[in-house]
Order: sequence, then C-alpha cells, then structure tokens
Amino acid sequence: MKLKTTIILLIVAAIGISYIFIYERKQLPHEEWERLQKKVIPDFKASMIKKIELSNESGKIILEKSGDNYWHIVEPLKLRSDNSEVNSILSEFEFMYKVGSFKKEGDKPFDLHDYGLDDPKISITMYTDIPAKPDKIQVTGPKDKYTVFVGQKLAAGDNVYIKLDTSDEVTVVPGTLVDKVNKNILDLRSKWVFSFDKEAVDTIQIKTKEYNIVCNRKGNFWRLAEPVNDLADLEKIKDILGKFKNLQIDRTDFVTEDSGDLVKYGLDSPRFTVVINEKGVEQSIAFGHSLDNKVYAKRSDEPTIFFLKDTILADLSKKPNDLRDKKVVRFDSIGTYGINKLEIKTPTDVIAIEKSLDLDWKLTKPINIYADQDTVKNFIEKIKTLEIEDFVSDKPTDLSVYGLKDPVFEISVTKEEDKALAKFYIGNKLPDGTKCYVKRVGEDPVYAVPTAEFYDKIENPLLSFRDRLVCDFNRDLAKKIVIEKPDRTFVCEITNKKDAEGQFQWKLSKPVQTIADVNAVNQIVWDLSFLKADRYITKAPKDLNAFGLNDPKIKVSVTYEKVREQAPEGSDKKKKEGLSDHTVEPKESLEKIVETRTLLVGKKVKEGDKVSSYCMFSDDDHVFELSWPKIKNFNAELVPTKILNFDWTELKELALNYDKRSVLLKKTNNVWKLKNNEQKDVQGREVDYFVRNLHELKGNYIEQYKATNLTQFSLDKPQLTIVMSLENGDVVLSIGKKKDASGYYVKAGGSDYIYVVGNESIANLMKNEEDFTTIVHETSSNAAEESTKATGGEIPSGVNPHGRPVGSSPHGGFH
Repeated sequence: MKLKTTIILLIVAAIGISYIFIYERKQLPHEEWERLQKKVIPDFKASMIKKIELSNESGKIILEKSGDNYWHIVEPLKLRSDNSEVNSILSEFEFMYKVGSFKKEGDKPFDLHDYGLDDPKISITMYTDIPAKPDKIQVTGPKDKYTVFVGQKLAAGDNVYIKLDTSDEVTVVPGTLVDKVNKNILDLRSKWVFSFDKEAVDTIQIKTKEYNIVCNRKGNFWRLAEPVNDLADLEKIKDILGKFKNLQIDRTDFVTEDSGDLVKYGLDSPRFTVVINEKGVEQSIAFGHSLDNKVYAKRSDEPTIFFLKDTILADLSKKPNDLRDKKVVRFDSIGTYGINKLEIKTPTDVIAIEKSLDLDWKLTKPINIYADQDTVKNFIEKIKTLEIEDFVSDKPTDLSVYGLKDPVFEISVTKEEDKALAKFYIGNKLPDGTKCYVKRVGEDPVYAVPTAEFYDKIENPLLSFRDRLVCDFNRDLAKKIVIEKPDRTFVCEITNKKDAEGQFQWKLSKPVQTIADVNAVNQIVWDLSFLKADRYITKAPKDLNAFGLNDPKIKVSVTYEKVREQAPEGSDKKKKEGLSDHTVEPKESLEKIVETRTLLVGKKVKEGDKVSSYCMFSDDDHVFELSWPKIKNFNAELVPTKILNFDWTELKELALNYDKRSVLLKKTNNVWKLKNNEQKDVQGREVDYFVRNLHELKGNYIEQYKATNLTQFSLDKPQLTIVMSLENGDVVLSIGKKKDASGYYVKAGGSDYIYVVGNESIANLMKNEEDFTTIVHETSSNAAEESTKATGGEIPSGVNPHGRPVGSSPHGGFH
C-alpha cells in the first residue's frame, strides 16, 4: 500500500473514532458514561439471559430458563435449579467492574499462558434471545451470547484474570467471581422440594392408602372436594402449604439419581403422595419407607431419590375431618363493627335486632324496644367462635331426624348495606342437652355444636335480647321509699334538710318516726335508679306461685318525679314505635309527673345463702332474676342502728357487771385505775379500745322497735350490763341471750329498740379484769421511772407509766 493511501486511511479512521467518542459522550451523562467504561460488560443484564453453559473442573453443566422464570439443569441431568444460585452468578457479571487490564502493545511480549487463559479451566457462555445491535460503547461481539474465560488468580491480592471471547484484552476482576462460577451440579440444583407461590396454588391433594384428600381454592376460601364436600379449615391449609413450601433437602440427603429400584425405598407404592397444582402446573412428591428419623421421597418429574425429615409425616397423616373447617360460619369483624343486623327465625316468629344510627342495638321485630347491648355483642361473638364438635352426617337422607328439615331456628348476620355475612340452621338438642345439631345454608353436612351460651339465647330470644334495664329514673328526683316485709314496713320520705355531710335527710314514718339511715336509703335509691336484671325468666307466667311472687317476701316501692321532655318533631312516630313495654300516662299535662314503681321480690332461685331471687315489677309481666347483693340492700334496716351516743371525753367511770362479778374502772388525773385493786396496773390503751368499740357499736338490725317483754330476750336479767358514768349521767348497755348463730340481743338504757348485734362485736365487749390489767413488778416501776426522767418528768398523753403488756391492743388510745 502506498504511503499516501495509508495516511488517508489513518486520517479517516481517526475522524471516525473521534466522532464516535464525541457523539457517544453526548448521548450519556458524563458520570454514567465513565461508569459504563469501567464495567467489564457494559450493557449486560441478568434478565436477558435464557441459557447458560458452565464448564469447570466438575464438568459441563447446561442450564435453561423456563417461561415461568425458573432455571432448570438440562445436562448432565434434568433437574430443577436453585434460582438464587444462578441469579447470583448472573448478577456478578452484571455488576462486575474492572480492577485493571492488559493487552498486547507493540512488540512487548504478551502470552495468555501467563494469565492462565491459554487453556482456561473455567468458562461460561451466557445466551440471550435478543438480536445483535450496534454497540454504543466500544464492546465488540454479537449480542446473542457472552462468553467469559476465567484464568488464574493474581499472585498478590484476591483478584483473578478473565477474558471475553470477543476481545484480546485480559481484564483483572475481583476474585469473588471464581467462587460464583466454580459450582458443581450439587451446588446448582434446587434443594427445595416444592417451588410454588402459596397465593397461586389452586389444588392440594394428599393421597394415602386410606384416603384421597383433595382441597380446592374457592376465592378466599378452601373447600374439601374429596372424600367429603365441605369447607376446609383455612388456617390449617395455609399451615400445610407453608410447611410444604419450606421443605428443603440437606446437601447430604440426596440418596441416588437412579430411580430404577423404587421398591427398595418404598416408592413403588408410596405411603403418601402430595400433589400441588399451581395454575395448571402439577408438582408431585411421593413418600416411601422411613429410616431412623428420615423418610425416602421423590418428585415425579425428577429421577432423584432423597431423604426428608419425617416430622412432615404428622401433617400428611391428617384425616379428612382434621382439615374440615371447625367454625360453623366465618366472617371478619372487629367486635360488631360493620355488622348491621342479627335475625333469628323461630317456628312462630322472626326476631330482628338492628343497629340504629346512634349505634345502639334495638329489637325491631316483632316489637320495637331497646336490646341489651352486651348480650347482642356477646352473642355475635359467640356465633363467630362457635365450633363444630362432631361431624354427624356428611350426606343425611332424612333431615327431620335432626330437626333440620323444617329448622327449629335460623340465624343470619348482615353487614351494612344489607349484605349477608353468615346464615345457618339450628335443629334439635341432643339427648344430654349439651349439644345441638346445626347445618350451613346450601351445604349437606350436619354437625353438632355445644349449646352453652348459645342455644338458651335463641330458645326465647325476646327475653334473651331485650334490654335488662328494668327500672330507670333520676335518683336525685326520688321522693319516697316504701319497703314491705312480712314482719315490718318501712315508709320513708325525703326532706329538705341536710345532714352534717350535706346529704338530704330521709324521714321514717313507719315503723317508727325518726330520721332514717341516709346511707342505707340512698343505696336502695341508687340500685333502683338503674336496676338491671341478671336475666329474664319468663313473660306473663300463669302461676306466680312458682316464683314466690303471688306472696312476695319483699315489696320495694319508689316514688320519683319525672321531667317531661318537650316533644321534638316526629315524636308521634317515635311514640308509635315506643321503646318500652310499660308507659305511665300523666293525668294532667304537667312539666313534672310523678311515678311509683313497685318491685316484688319472690323466692330464691335455689337453696342456699347469697343466691339470686325471682323478681318482677307490679306494672310489668316479666319475671327476672336479681343477684343477692341487690336483694341484701333492699332487706337493709332503715332505722339507724348505731346503739350508743355519748361523748367519750366526759367518761369518768366504767363498770362491767356480770351475774357474779364486776370489773370497775375509774379515771383519775387522766389515768385509768381499778377501783378495788391498786396492785394491778390498768392498760389505758385497752380501756380506750373498749370504749371505742362501745362508741361505734351497731346492730345488724332491730328485732323490736317497742320492747314489751324483756324476759324473752333475757334482758330483764342480762348476762352483761355495761355502765358508763359521764358528767351528765350514766349510759347503760345490756347484753341478753344469744338469738341464733348470727348474734345477741342488745338494748341501750332509755331506748325501746331491741337490737341484734353480731358475735364479733359482742366478743369485743365481754372482757374480764385480766384483759385490762397486768401485775405491777418492781422492775417495771424502775423502768417507768427511768423513762419518766428521759422525757423530762412528763408522761405523754395516752401512755401508761408502767409500759405496755404483751398481747395488748395494737390500736392507739386516748385518755
């Protein structure tokens, strides 16, 4: 070639290279262009690769990507590949940067043998299905494949030499590449038994020698299709799917690639076979013999026989009923939020309970009244958690046997916008009464469920769900209380006077005229003002005698004012839909009307103490139960039961007179002494404790308000008479005989009342001389003198100079 021609060609090439260099830099940001220049394969993307040929010391492995983006080994065996391992290799090439590079320059020696690339031990060819395109960056070679040769590692550092088949340049890259591509078939094969998306699985099949269980997905639920057609337990299916998805084979548990002798491993007639169907693609695993704590297994599409831990057999051993949904109905709600209606159909009626705009539950059919909020909420929660205990019949031929041909009850739950959430039928109770038959609407099987807190509510729903508030008024407007008992009647009216604590006083006119015990009366008013029945028993009973209500043991009447509210617009309609069974029409159109309601308390629900009683209001025909604490308050004594009133600071002498002995105490210079024995030391605190018990003494109740015969109470000759001498006279307390196990008869001097006082209170009063005294010892006297000197010669108030005896009262005292 002539020199002139050569020069011209060089100039043209230089212009072309300069154009490409300048043009390409304009197409990319400067930083991006420089970054790509540093990459070994600038426009390589892992997602483009569809096939890989990897050759290393373990041999040649060919992998291909399927249409579902899973990698498979196709040579030397047909196996599923570990996607993460393959993607890790491809990512290494996508993000591989040059550490350095070498190429032949002039006459300098350049031998691939020096880099281990004349006969490389590792090579990898990665194929794409993208047609070749002109390079933007100067990387030559077709785009349908990338071949990389891996040479030896550098003597220093952890880098390695590589070479692309389309380039003469030797590139230095991080040595991590060697670990990525030096994989054998065990490294690259999948260790996962199954490969599926849990949310995309359509069918699960578990075959055993006894059962063939088939579960199909239906929307958000699963159904058993074989051997019974029923709802499947969603959580159990999810749990099984999760365990199948997480099944892995340990590297050491691949037994053989030769599946010619399946009998040896029990896989010719497997104990279990699991089939997973995902979008029409099946994966099947057979389970054979067990060995130690492992079991032989094999996929149907691979020759490999491998071990799995035998814990999976527990899930495969489930019977069809184990996978059935134990919940009678399923619907999602937080409490009753979003639920709008509960409907119960009985053979004679339809009971509808609906949520109002103010979120209160109301009975709307067949009557319009408030429902008991807690009962409705608890019942809906009970429906949500109601579990099947027995699968009675999968294909019943005669539903009448179970009371389900014409169901005894039908329950439906509706959410907002009248969309049904759940509906099922309830039949007869089983003979022992602890279970009943139920059946889902549109399903064949009959089940048995527990009746507790469920069946009793629907047997009489109008009683079960009605508002348990049986009496409601403003307690501040209560005017009168009348309590009638077989042996006495209390009539008590409020006054406009207040006591020392600022409470309005109540005045008794029967059985005696006096100021009532304000705390006892206020407690009764409080209970009645918001009285809730424990539960309703019946409506309009034919025989009140069965409940002891024809002759009640207590009648409690309360009279109160009721403020009439101004009727808003539409009140006629509301009145027509009234929310109460009983209404009291005022005689005159007044702003305030007066109502009187009478509670009748009948006999106890069962024998024993502290048990509920049957009750009803005289203006209503519902019989209900009230608990013992409320009944106890209605049975309280309304006459004040504080027995003695005296000023303890004026007390000078105290006498305890028994039949044949007396204890006489006298206070001198603020110190208590025995009147007839100066050699005994009186413990002042014990006397003060005794006086305090007297001052606070209360009767449990009053036996008689006007004593006519003291002999019957042994109060004509009491077993103990306590006399307290004060500056203005004596205060006397007499203790008679024991009434019964509850206490003793007690009477105060100058009072007509005969009280019954509890045993513990009486025990605190029946004291001997020894309870107040101790013998004076010389050592005690010396110690007292030393104590007196230490305190400057003064004895602190309330402290006895002779010390405190062992066993004396822990309570402080006063002199």
